Amino acid sequence: MSFRKFLSVFVLFTVLIAPSAAFAEGFGIYEWSANGVGLAENNMFGEEDPAVLAYNPAAITRFDRAYFSTGASLVNPKVKAKFHGLDSSLFNKGNQADWQNSYSPGIVPYAYYAKKAGANSWYGVGVFPRFGNQIEYDKLWPARLELTYVGIKGVTVQPTYAFKMTPKLSVAVGLDINYMNLQIDGGDESLIFSKLDGTSTAFGGLLSLMYDFNPNTSAALVYRSRIKHTMNADVNFYSALVPSIPGTIARGSVTLPDSVTFGLGHKFNGGKTRVEFDAVWTNWATFDRLKMDLDNGDVSDTEKNWNAVWRIGIGLEHQLSSKWSFLCGYVWDQSPIPEKTMDFMVPTGDRHRASFGFKHRPNDKSEWTLAYSGIWAGERPVYSKLAGLDYEKAELHSGFTNIVSLGYTMKF
Repeated sequence: MSFRKFLSVFVLFTVLIAPSAAFAEGFGIYEWSANGVGLAENNMFGEEDPAVLAYNPAAITRFDRAYFSTGASLVNPKVKAKFHGLDSSLFNKGNQADWQNSYSPGIVPYAYYAKKAGANSWYGVGVFPRFGNQIEYDKLWPARLELTYVGIKGVTVQPTYAFKMTPKLSVAVGLDINYMNLQIDGGDESLIFSKLDGTSTAFGGLLSLMYDFNPNTSAALVYRSRIKHTMNADVNFYSALVPSIPGTIARGSVTLPDSVTFGLGHKFNGGKTRVEFDAVWTNWATFDRLKMDLDNGDVSDTEKNWNAVWRIGIGLEHQLSSKWSFLCGYVWDQSPIPEKTMDFMVPTGDRHRASFGFKHRPNDKSEWTLAYSGIWAGERPVYSKLAGLDYEKAELHSGFTNIVSLGYTMKF
């Protein structure tokens, strides 16, 4: 099978299972590679790793041959909620107060290919998720009128070209072809229950700069543009009281944020150990509301007013031997959601992430990576959107996400 045919099949497979992680910054996804997961996604200066196309595309100018990498992460989020004011509510009298989300793990696959094309030119393509979120709740839980399931599933296809402007300065430009699927379920099945399902494809761009101060120390700056999605979604209604309710079309748009990433990497211990510090600024202020105009004349308009936030981390890789390396990392991830508009779509506060992993090189042309990451989420209050008819207040707590990632890299 040719690489072009393989890539086409992989893109189709990725769209079909539509990556959906949970509890990332907003609904951003950072599980872009197994090496990245082991480093807590601080992977701007990964060596002999084409996954740098996602983190710092200019780094492919270090390649002297072709590289291919693929893998996937299993992401399993958990969160608990304690509800208050159920005794005085209209819909939840006698309902239990303590709930946990249903078991709903997501699979996040990826694939990258990068190659030196000439004396001063490199190209590559990456298929990976930049945005997504998935969480499911019991259909009888107190906030069922708000939602019982949300799936924001996305795939990015990123063709990239890179070159050296000077011996020390590398530049890369790329196109972000962004596919998104949105699914939202909510309601009371004994009264009325709705399902929304829509897809959209939109485009953005990126610019990556990397400067090598010396063979051991480098800095990088990456800008990714905002992406505006316009979507026509099918909305279907179900009710035990009415046998057949006509569906409708919901039309709306959402602007995904632009971002700026800065990284500083350094190698020491004879090149056996490398460390990097990364900081990401994401402009989630672009997500000010979620408005959908329905063909039946109704309007769904939810205020969001998210904030621009920071994500700051450190990653370390140490070569234990010619065949084994150890990875570890930590990230602090700021939540963009203000208390006033906090809801159950992204039920989390600020996050702390710790990771570790191992690389194994069975020969000089291939490498396996197995990594684990745990994300602790801070507590947050959620207030009723129905003036207390369902509940008064909920306290989100015990949020934790387990991530296991396996990846394979080969060079040609």
